Amino acid sequence: MNKPVRIGVLAILVNESGKILIGSSPRDGGYKFPQGGLEPNEDIVTGVKRELKEELGISITEDDIVCVCGQKVSYRYPADDPYYIFKAQELSVVKIKYNTSMKLVPQDDEFDKLYWISPTDLHYYNTNFRAKAYQKALQLSGML
Repeated sequence: MNKPVRIGVLAILVNESGKILIGSSPRDGGYKFPQGGLEPNEDIVTGVKRELKEELGISITEDDIVCVCGQKVSYRYPADDPYYIFKAQELSVVKIKYNTSMKLVPQDDEFDKLYWISPTDLHYYNTNFRAKAYQKALQLSGML
């Protein structure tokens, strides 16, 4: 039986051209933002810093954080996929200013390719069951 809801963070990295970073995920064959679950007693800022280090090999400072959105986004995981141990995920959205000194190197098996895209083009990418939550995240962060 799946655990209830995973509490996590989602990072929207924005470059100087106003494009956002997404990556193709070899885990589920779709595209997604850098994101992940919070550790017990971990705050949002600490969690997003850790996730970006784990997934992209970058270290950010609090000066790189544009905002932590007041609302959260959520989605349900596919019920028939044994890979997902939670029923759903609820994410705090953090908008981050990317700078060229950040060298993005996908870590682990989280991403196999990274893309800078216009926020209005996200719907062209298969974000699977995350699509509505991602659109809302872009709205909350002022990117749409």
